[in-house]
Amino acid sequence: MTTAQSRKSLTVHQVLDQLRVEGVRYLFGSVSSSDSPISASVMALRGKEGENIHFLGSVHEASAVFMASGYAQATSLPGVVNIASGHLLNAVPAIYAANRSQIPLVILADQEDSHIINDEPPLTVEHHLTVRTIAKWMAEARTAREIGRLMRRAFHEALSPPKGPVVLSIPINLLLSTAKSQVIRPPLTSPLGTADQNFVSKVVGHLVRAENPAIIAGNEVSQYRARRDTVLMSEVLGCPVYCEAAPIGVNFPNRHPHFAGVLPQDVDAAHERLKAHDLILALGVQNRLPNRSEGPSMVPDTGTIIQINMDGRLAGMTFRSTMATQADISETLSRIRAEMQLAVDNDWLSKSKVRTRNTITGIAEVRHHQEESLLYPNPAKPTSLFWLMRLLEGIRPPKSVVVSDIIHANAMPFEILSLESGSSFFSSNSGVNGFASGAACGVQFAGLDIPIICLTGDESFLGYPQTLWTARHYGLNTKFVIANTQSRARLNMLPSAPTRRPPRFELTRPEISLTRLAASMDVPAFQVQQFSDLEPALVKLFSEPGPALIDVLIDPESYLGS
Repeated sequence: MTTAQSRKSLTVHQVLDQLRVEGVRYLFGSVSSSDSPISASVMALRGKEGENIHFLGSVHEASAVFMASGYAQATSLPGVVNIASGHLLNAVPAIYAANRSQIPLVILADQEDSHIINDEPPLTVEHHLTVRTIAKWMAEARTAREIGRLMRRAFHEALSPPKGPVVLSIPINLLLSTAKSQVIRPPLTSPLGTADQNFVSKVVGHLVRAENPAIIAGNEVSQYRARRDTVLMSEVLGCPVYCEAAPIGVNFPNRHPHFAGVLPQDVDAAHERLKAHDLILALGVQNRLPNRSEGPSMVPDTGTIIQINMDGRLAGMTFRSTMATQADISETLSRIRAEMQLAVDNDWLSKSKVRTRNTITGIAEVRHHQEESLLYPNPAKPTSLFWLMRLLEGIRPPKSVVVSDIIHANAMPFEILSLESGSSFFSSNSGVNGFASGAACGVQFAGLDIPIICLTGDESFLGYPQTLWTARHYGLNTKFVIANTQSRARLNMLPSAPTRRPPRFELTRPEISLTRLAASMDVPAFQVQQFSDLEPALVKLFSEPGPALIDVLIDPESYLGS
């Protein structure tokens, strides 16, 4: 870590200098962020030669944080957000969502003037009390000279495993004061290394002895770019690969012949999928399914459970494990494969080939049976969620990216859509409404020429529909696909209880017109009420330049009682 030469300047200018050395390209914010000296300074430099930080605005603070989350997921860089004063309260749901999905964010929150804060002026919020349970790290600057040092730590905390959102509160009077600058350049860092030799040797022994192994590809696999080594390990073992429940990225290519599907949210159903395996290699699994007191655990009660996580806190959490380590997943798998080459004989290789054939055949038969059992929808009735995704897959452009917060037992986007590359799908496992629409816009800024598809439910979309204005304002090539159940079904994470779902409060009488809502923000929109109209509407959606929306009525029979 190196420190630039100190010089006196406005502290807000020091903040911008620190953002520049951190490699920040975009500062996300809302309308109220215009009142912050930080955002105001960035906007004042707009258009000046050599200035590479751009302010990206939204109507609501939560939308700004969701946008930064999508950008962070797509780039693996921290999203940076500026929030003015008490408006941090509006961002709480989005900060919680980033924390649950371990998305690196740096949130610079203005605080009221420290000279009067004890008098509780308007817009005063105790930032520490507001976010301490939902942010990975939080600090409030006391002096102007320490701001550069605190910002450097904020970026370090956001990117260190486990990644997450951090909040730095800065009183306005400090931002507008003059102090000696101390811009601290990021150090060259070494990633977390492989597991130790003793652990690797024992894992190899277990893998060689296993008769029916399986792999669970967790969210850390996609977050820390270990997908390739996970694929290679599955091919060496010849075993099926399950994706952890509620994947937030492409943890494993879902058209690979070893892909056995996404584990269900229901613990009993997940246990049924895994109970036949005598060894489970859990790679970067974050979303633990807690077992009920009267039911089984997600993993089998017997056999070997091996965990490899970047986040050391997850070892042995929720379900039992035989062995666990905090290590780089990719490096550790590479080391294990190298050790296995020395440990196996021809007999094991023959068994592995047989296991590979059986795995591929079994998975292919399941997929074939699913295809054979499909019933083509009634053209005159509304479509099901499954057929919406099925037609979307056939029509969407080849390089398009899907951003979704739909989690539904009967129709999981990660199983229906073809998702091979690591940057083709992003999601959230938080259950917070509004993620997909905001994150889709953020992903768009990571690849402006690529069509981004926001796939979400009406309940989630209506949490922050103002995102449409942002998409229109910046001319984003974002397509909003709304699965409309009129709130009769929650197409997102459900609470663990009750198992019997009571009737839901419906968004009817009057019905909300999403097309008129979109039109009010100058976004072209179409409504689809029956299946026969879906395909031409999707074709029209992707032919529109810039943002567009399609409101698809979902058949109640496809989700009620599920």
